[in-house]
Formats: sequence, structure tokens, C-alpha cells
Amino acid sequence: MKNFKKTSFLSLTLGWIGLIITHIILSNLRYENASGGDTGVVLFWSSFFLLIFYVLFILIPQKRIIKLSEKLNLALFTFFSGIYSLIGFTILVGWGFLMANHFYEVFLDAFVCGLIFGLTFHLIWNKKREKLKQIHLIPILTLPFIFLFIYLFAFPKLLPSYAYNTVPQYIKHDILRNTIPKFKVGDELSELQQALPGEFDFENCYGSRGASLEKFQYVIEVNCCKIVRIEYGPRQKTGYTMGGKRMPCI
Repeated sequence: MKNFKKTSFLSLTLGWIGLIITHIILSNLRYENASGGDTGVVLFWSSFFLLIFYVLFILIPQKRIIKLSEKLNLALFTFFSGIYSLIGFTILVGWGFLMANHFYEVFLDAFVCGLIFGLTFHLIWNKKREKLKQIHLIPILTLPFIFLFIYLFAFPKLLPSYAYNTVPQYIKHDILRNTIPKFKVGDELSELQQALPGEFDFENCYGSRGASLEKFQYVIEVNCCKIVRIEYGPRQKTGYTMGGKRMPCI
């Protein structure tokens, strides 16, 4: 059933995108950024296990899925799909998280993925199936790559300050490395905070922060809401010293 493959793959792809967005939101609520929730790891491994899930839990029982989508109403089928996704996730990899008693938010990710799959599949299969026949399979297959291009490349390049707390750690570090050289001594702290939200929240507009990343190191000192020292460059064996003297504001 070629049309089933089109419908199911498109539905699962949208579910996967919803899974990633859900994880980004949960990570920001818990850690205040996406990298704190290992979004990059979830992005990679969810893609891998969803392909396995697609074969074992969607393609093989496709006749049963079709019958249920035609028999159940939209709300019931969507909820059933969410539970089905949870069961499949638990069988494939979720049992490991249960044993480790850790990282339970991935179960919500899986549930949301199933809900979106069920909602999309039911709507397309029962109402838009004939229209989907007119769409070539290639655009549907490239949809995951389009999402990855927008999320991992275009979004950070075009809107780095908005992307800063929503992208995986390695891209966050790239944004940091590309943004810090745009500032100089005398610039306002507020401008730096707008460019890299959450990174330089100094109490009473005074403090210092530095880091040695994989390819980049920096140190920034702030006094009286202005940058009083900024150094950066390729990572070296020895980092920059920190701890400037606090001066009275004029």
C-alpha cells in the first residue's frame, strides 16, 4: 500500500518534529535552555529508534492500523495512537530509562509524537487520502531533512539570539563564538544579554564570566552595567584569568 506508506511516514515525521519541539519546551522549563536537556542526543537517537518503530509498529501491522483509523473517531484514534507510541517506545528503549529512574520527560516526548501521528494519519487517511496520491513521495521523504536544515542551520544563522536557548549544545557554542567578537569594552551589558539571553545574568550589573569551549575561550568582566574587559580567541592550554576589581560607578 504505497498510499499507506506516504500517509504514515508523513504523519510520523510530523510526530517526530512535534517530539523535538516538546523536548525543547520541557528542557527550557526545567533547565532554562535546550542543551541542558540533551536535545542534541534526543534529536539523533529519536530519529534512529523511530525508524525501527516505523517498521515494527506501523508497517507490519498496517492493516490493523487502517481498520482502527476507519472504525474509531478522531479523538479516540489520536489517544490510542499516543498510548501505542508509549508502549512501542518502552519496548524499544524506554525500559532503560525506567530502570535508571531518570529522564522521564522522554516518555512525554513519545506520547506527543504518537498523538500527532494519530491526529495526522486519521485526518489524511479518512479525508485527504486522494489528494495525497497526487503528491510525489520525494517531498515527503525530504521533509525531515528540511526540518533539520531550518532548525540546525537557518534558524541559528538568521535569528541567533532567539535560537540560543533552543538548539543543541554544539550549535549554542557556535552562536556564542560568533557573537562575543561583536562586542567591545564599553558596550552595555543589556546588549550582550539580548544577544545571548540567560548567559550573562550578573547581579547588580557586576561580575565576570569565562569558559574554555572545544574551539574557543573567552572572559568577560562587567562593572556598572558595562563591559570593562573582554578577551577571546582559539582555545589554549591556559585559560584567561578572571576577577577584576569592582570600581565605583560614575
